[in-house]
Amino acid sequence: MRRLALTTSLIALAFSAAPAFAQPPAEGAAADEGFGDIVVTAQKREENLQDVPAAISVITGEALDQRGVVNLTSLQQLVPSLNFKDSATTLDSSVFLRGVGTINFSIAAEPSVGFVVDGVTYARSGEAFGDLYDIERVEVLRGPQGTLFGKNASAGVISITTRRPGDDLGGFVEAQATTDEEYKLRGAVDLPISDTIKSRFTANYGRYDGMVRNLTLNRTVNGYERWGVRGMIVAEPSDALTLTLIGDYRKQNSDCCAEVVGTAPIGALAGALAGVRLRGDETREIRQNTLTRTKEKSWGVSLQGDLDVGDVGTLTSITAYRKYRNFGIRDGDFIDTVYNIAGGNQLDDFGAQPSKTFTQELRLTSPGGQRFEYVLGAFYYRAKQQRTFQRDDIVCSASTSAPVAPGLVPCLPGSSTLRFPSAVGTFGSDIENYAFFGNVTFNVNDWFRLIGGGRFTHDKVDAFNRRIPATNGGGPGLANAGANYDLTTSNDDFSWRAGAQFDVTDDWMLYGTYSQGYKGPAFNVFFNQNDNQRAPIAAETADAYEIGSKFQTADQTFTLNTALFYAKYDNFQANSFVNLNGSVITQLTNAGTVSTRGVEVDALVRPSRHFTLNAGLAFTEAQINRFNVPPGAPAGSSTRKGELLPLAPKWKGNLGALWTIDTGGFANLELGSQLSITSDQVSSLEANPVTRRAITIDGYVLIDANVAIVDPNGVWRVNFIGRNLTDQSYATLITPGGPGGSYRYLLPRDVDRYFGVNVRFNF
Repeated sequence: MRRLALTTSLIALAFSAAPAFAQPPAEGAAADEGFGDIVVTAQKREENLQDVPAAISVITGEALDQRGVVNLTSLQQLVPSLNFKDSATTLDSSVFLRGVGTINFSIAAEPSVGFVVDGVTYARSGEAFGDLYDIERVEVLRGPQGTLFGKNASAGVISITTRRPGDDLGGFVEAQATTDEEYKLRGAVDLPISDTIKSRFTANYGRYDGMVRNLTLNRTVNGYERWGVRGMIVAEPSDALTLTLIGDYRKQNSDCCAEVVGTAPIGALAGALAGVRLRGDETREIRQNTLTRTKEKSWGVSLQGDLDVGDVGTLTSITAYRKYRNFGIRDGDFIDTVYNIAGGNQLDDFGAQPSKTFTQELRLTSPGGQRFEYVLGAFYYRAKQQRTFQRDDIVCSASTSAPVAPGLVPCLPGSSTLRFPSAVGTFGSDIENYAFFGNVTFNVNDWFRLIGGGRFTHDKVDAFNRRIPATNGGGPGLANAGANYDLTTSNDDFSWRAGAQFDVTDDWMLYGTYSQGYKGPAFNVFFNQNDNQRAPIAAETADAYEIGSKFQTADQTFTLNTALFYAKYDNFQANSFVNLNGSVITQLTNAGTVSTRGVEVDALVRPSRHFTLNAGLAFTEAQINRFNVPPGAPAGSSTRKGELLPLAPKWKGNLGALWTIDTGGFANLELGSQLSITSDQVSSLEANPVTRRAITIDGYVLIDANVAIVDPNGVWRVNFIGRNLTDQSYATLITPGGPGGSYRYLLPRDVDRYFGVNVRFNF
């Protein structure tokens, strides 16, 4: 019945025709009905979304505020091609576009989807996870973006632009509270300093206890407490020069995300979860004696200079430096008394990972509207990361032959402790990259354009590993590490892009492009690697084809954008689970060749100035074309052609509505709703069909709504929100390897229904 409802909803959605959520129309008769222009910087210049020959989803800050969207992961309910991979720590969280993303834990590998905030590239996806506040717009660029955005954009880019300072003193204060005790407070203020210098400062705070009960520790977990500040100063010392200085600081303490064991353990561990109601993704209790938690802090500063050099164009320099530190503790055995049970093990992981990144970009952008338009530039990037990681592993065997190790809790009669209970590893990477790039548009005439571009990239990757003890006996979670080592590799790449753009009418544009993507070489640097895993992981490359159509009526009341795409990835970098010396470990490898193909539809309709509909649909088929079997892989791993990639639902769609009611009184009303639909998806690469079915996330439907009371003059706003109104429980990741053959579930923030109120005051 659930599958039938899902299929019916998808068919209905397909006939309705993600989103370019527009800002409210400008004042005046000409804009009474239409959306107005949506400005994007996907080609490193400000352009109308409808003029850009690329598939882009845009969500404006006003749209985020209207719908009460306050965190990054909520964007996947608004953009059908976008998915987020959750993890026990943000270090391993990542992003997927069109079914392609990063699946690895190595410190010497980089993401497939790039994060860019105010023109600055972030080295790790996890650093960008958090609340969205004081946002001008979010652009989701789908497909390889290597020409302009570089090597860590082989699947796409998420570009976030924050609000710039205003000319006058002003700002806002906003508070939010929910029925499940999540509290947020944020605000911003514009402070003009002089006629040529203005500034904007923002701050935010959030706290949430969580939704999972740890019965052992008698506390609620999977929550957070975080705060952050950001400042922007814009100076215009002359008509030709603009300087923008941005600084930010963020700190977070969380006990997220403890994985719930959702199925029953068997064998000796069958009774280890007493009191836990095992209900798959509806499980809300755990028994863990170690509190899984993460402490994070990050800060950064950037300086952008824009110099008008006349007919040549605008010369832009962006210099940025960022630091990030993550300290995590994880209960790796997922129960509280395993060291007292024969056949089980007590496993805890903890350690710190600091990183620092320096980037420098120089580019020259020609004026728009010329016959020959160009963006020429150079880019330098260096990221250093180091991790100290300790794994404590105490195992009770079924034999009494081994002695009890000194200082360890004795096992029950009939069992004994393992020989090597712990090991410490310090490992890291130093990734250096420079590139030269260019993108040109030749306007053959008023209705036909040719597009071309290229990027030369040089990568150098250094990695090291220090393990204490350097070798040990193996055992669950403690693979033999071999000798300590230092590694280095380098690679050169030239990626290019070509295409054509054709204006059928003033309202309708067609385009076709071929693009290459590139993801640099890597090393399998992680705590549990061994001597056989030192070879460099080859660079991942992509060949992508896209045909698109963009249509918008002259009055801007109806927009329909579609894209057909196909991309093939060679030397796809991914994690595999391998059995080495009796231990199941993760191994980063060139998994082979994968491809993704599909169709995307974005639509906006405004039948009147008071009513807006947005809709989106994505059909994506991301699959393995050829799989390279790593040494020690389970039998049957080679027969995986046609297997779907992880976290790549075939169908995903959304439908939203916003109705504004002008009451003529002291306040107007806004009624909003948002429906999102996601089909089945598998959690990870898995050859065993039984396990693969067990880690498949069933399709689900989420419905959100909001009712807002709004001051007609825009001074205040009270927004009542409802999330997951049907109380649809679902997981974002299902993983094997739980105690006694059980399965673990990662649960998202919106896994349960809740309500809230958001109050905003503008001044």
